[in-house]
Amino acid sequence: MAGNRKVGIYIFENMTMIDGYAPLQFFALAPGVDVFTFARTSEPLMCDAGVLLTPHYGFADCPDIDVLVVPGGGNVLAQMQDPEVIAFIKAAGEKADYVTSVCTGSLILAEAGLLDGHKAATHWAFTEALANYPNVEQVDERVCISGNRITGGGMTAGLDFALTVISEVIEEPAAHVMQLLFEYRPAPPFASGGPETAPQFAVEAVRGQVGQLAGDLFAYTATKKAAA
Repeated sequence: MAGNRKVGIYIFENMTMIDGYAPLQFFALAPGVDVFTFARTSEPLMCDAGVLLTPHYGFADCPDIDVLVVPGGGNVLAQMQDPEVIAFIKAAGEKADYVTSVCTGSLILAEAGLLDGHKAATHWAFTEALANYPNVEQVDERVCISGNRITGGGMTAGLDFALTVISEVIEEPAAHVMQLLFEYRPAPPFASGGPETAPQFAVEAVRGQVGQLAGDLFAYTATKKAAA
């Protein structure tokens, strides 16, 4: 339909698939939205779940984007250190009506300068890295709205994120319909969704799993704080 909002989701090698494809599933069925994926090239790439993802577009032929979505992954340092990626994301974000992310995608946005002057959320294990950006206010929220910036926490927060984006970009009634269509009424078996409620052994296990990655990201972003 003419007039649909164009939602572009950036995908990259070793990304966390749920960060981008959970929101994509919502956007694909939402009214008033045309959603597509894009990457450096349109060649298939492997996500961290061992599944090949095929972008609709590469940088060279990517359409204009009204709503930019940047997912995350366990290690987004390669994306943050890639001048071509950061330049494209920055240029796309500066033209977009909304700039958004899920999980550690906010670190990519921060690196591109697209979160300067805004509040932003990320996965709890990577909050210290995001806090190193002196012009970004890191917050502990499931979904953070700061002007036309919408950032989600880790991974499954992408579900709440998608409904929030639909509510903000399209209209709130559409988000209600989508939540019902997807029968999204979370009732997790354990209260372990955050470090403040999870048992200590689980917190230690996750920190052990992502510790090196989080440390590398912190070390890199610390240079931003030192340079400020």
